[in-house]
Amino acid sequence: MATVEDRPDEASQELAGVVIGWRHRTFARNIHLTVQSTTRGNISSAAVGTHHLLMTRNQAMLLANYLMRLTGQTPAPPRRRSWIARLFG
Repeated sequence: MATVEDRPDEASQELAGVVIGWRHRTFARNIHLTVQSTTRGNISSAAVGTHHLLMTRNQAMLLANYLMRLTGQTPAPPRRRSWIARLFG
């Protein structure tokens, strides 16, 4: 994988734009997050950039909590486990 050290003449890239979509999937014990964004007002397939991010579950949880606090929302209360889950669990 290319890193900034491999390309000393280029500055590190920073992601900027408007998020228009995302999806996630479990990848081993991590989360693979795919974010689609654009920097243009006219959204076309050529203007959409796709960014792949791999993060640990802890990083995903910290990001989710940060975004929840930032938007003023409260996380859903934890569900009570069923009696079978508590019995075997």
